[in-house]
Amino acid sequence: MINREHCLLLGKFTRPHGTKGALLLGNRNVIVEDIRKGESVFVEIDGLLVPFFIESFKVTSQEAALVSIEDVDSETRAKSFAGSLVYIPEQKVRARKKNRDELPSLSGFSVIDTQLGIVGTAGEINPIVNNPLLSVFSEGREFLIPVHQDIILEINRKKKVIRINAPEGLFDL
Repeated sequence: MINREHCLLLGKFTRPHGTKGALLLGNRNVIVEDIRKGESVFVEIDGLLVPFFIESFKVTSQEAALVSIEDVDSETRAKSFAGSLVYIPEQKVRARKKNRDELPSLSGFSVIDTQLGIVGTAGEINPIVNNPLLSVFSEGREFLIPVHQDIILEINRKKKVIRINAPEGLFDL
């Protein structure tokens, strides 16, 4: 079994594409070097990283790719993967070159709340002008946390941990 520490969050399957089982993968924080047919990605299912072999991988934009994975050959089957986080071994990706104004990548970091403990895994930062939001994925749900000094208390890049003080009720929605 692959260790999550040796993987990077590639993105999230957002929805099926077409009727033959292809999935749209949102991927903002990494550039895929060379994903080929026969290589694998790891899909988080019930908290475990499950390998799936790539049948096709086509980058459609800086933020998205169309992916077909083995044993997913219908729209119905693909729908069951919507919302799933997708990881890739870290040697297969490289960080995007950052613009000076671009926000840092925190994808894959554990998010720990001062009251609730571990609340999920960080995704990308949505760069909304004057109100950037950090995506946090937990149990198949996505939560948006304002990137603000009163909420994000600490970012430990070495331990890949973000410590927050979330507003009351944020994770009850």
